[in-house]
This record gives sequence, C-alpha cells and structure tokens, in this order.
Amino acid sequence: MIAVVFAIEFESAGFRARLERRLCVSVLTLGVMGKRAAPALEKLIQQHRPEIIVSAGFSGALQPGLPVGTIVLAENFSDPGLLKSLVVPHSFRVGRIFTADDILETAAQKTAIGQATGALAGDLETSHLYEVCIRNSVKMLSVRSISDAIDQSIPIPSSVLLDPESGRANPKAIFQYLFRNPSKAQDFARLLRDAKTAQQTLASGIQQILPSLLRRPIVMR
Repeated sequence: MIAVVFAIEFESAGFRARLERRLCVSVLTLGVMGKRAAPALEKLIQQHRPEIIVSAGFSGALQPGLPVGTIVLAENFSDPGLLKSLVVPHSFRVGRIFTADDILETAAQKTAIGQATGALAGDLETSHLYEVCIRNSVKMLSVRSISDAIDQSIPIPSSVLLDPESGRANPKAIFQYLFRNPSKAQDFARLLRDAKTAQQTLASGIQQILPSLLRRPIVMR
C-alpha cells in the first residue's frame, strides 16, 4: 500500500478532493506539526503497514527562483530508489530540504538558512518523519509545495496564526491581531491566496508522480 501522509488537514484537502478511489492508495493526516508528527506517524505505520509513504506538505523557499506553488522533491529525505523510479516533470525541483525547529517567519531567516545549508526549502516535519520510516524499513518520498517565496515574511506571528499543537488556524486570535494591526490585512489576504495555490499545486504534483509509484511492484508487509 502507498500512504500519502500530511501533517495538517488544510495541506491534504486539495489532494483528497481529487483522489480517485484506489485500493492501494490511502490518505492519512497526522494532525500535528513538527517533532510531534513523528510518534503520530509511528502509530500509523503500525496500524496500516504501508510499503511506501509519500510525505507531503508545504515549505518555505530558502533560495531565489522558487515561486509559490513550486513542487520540491527532497533528495536528502527520500528513498534513492523511489526518486530514481519517478518520471519527474520539468517544473519540479529536486534538492535538499531543511527541517527547522520553528516556523521560519521572516525573509531574513529564510535567506540566512538557505545560504548556510544550500537547501531549496524549509519545513517542520520531514527529517523527523524520515527517521521514523528508516527505523520501520518503510520507503519514503518527500514532496513539498512552496507556500511562501524567499522574499516573503509571514504577516502574522506563527503563535497567533496556528495552534502549535494541531496546526489549525486560530480565527479568533487572527481577528484580534488584525483588528489591532489593520496594516497587515492585505498581506494576510495574500498569505491565504498563496496557501490555496500551494494546496492545489501540491495535489496536482502528487497526482503526477503517483503513476510512477503505482507501477512499482507492491510488496505486502
């Protein structure tokens, strides 16, 4: 079985809406962000015993030339055999992903980390999920969609924007922040548009690589 795994529900919504029913493809949501995603994935592996996990979600760009919606395949956190088996669309980028401890809120943070690591994009879960897959002998492919370009800062503090436990938006806190900081409203609207773009391109990107994975012989575990 192939399990397409997302950290939070919003990341998965576009793909769920497009997915044709297949007996050998499941869509799973961990419901938590960052390091908390690792034990959640461990539990799901024990329950579902997938042969392949496609770890999917959003990332912030750490290099120039990666507009919102760009699909990045993480070569450092993907099984080499899976990467080699893919027919990779020309619009995709293949490179390193950096897993941060906290959301990268500012353009300056992203620029500094990109220069220091050479990674294309940064997220919160990939390295932790990859360790779980290695430990459980499950092949993993990491697919990320750029949700914010390198020169874009998040207009609302991440502690206000998202619940740190669930990764869900906190509408009341967001409203209160924007009420006190009305100049941020336009940038917040752009953030929402970009998130929707990343959601849809992520769904499309997964759809484009699934045929290559489904042609592989699936080994029942």
